[in-house]
Amino acid sequence: QKMGEYLWERLEWLKEKHSCIKEHRGLGLMQGLELFKPAGEISEKALKKGLILITAKANVLRFVPPLVIEEEHVDIMIKILDGILGGY
Repeated sequence: QKMGEYLWERLEWLKEKHSCIKEHRGLGLMQGLELFKPAGEISEKALKKGLILITAKANVLRFVPPLVIEEEHVDIMIKILDGILGGY
């Protein structure tokens, strides 16, 4: 529960910072960001930086991390996504 809340807070921060994010939704560690841009493009760039993301539909990034995830891992993911989304 604690990590789900932390992930929610960090993804909300990302949503507030980047106008290309339309909506943030989910529960616990299963969350998603709906984008105004194609999610596949962002997923490909993330993979090149070592971050594996799943897409849903054409414009949704899904986050389903392992249950052993820690704050440090979430912070690394947010940093990578922040850098990628900064270009949109």
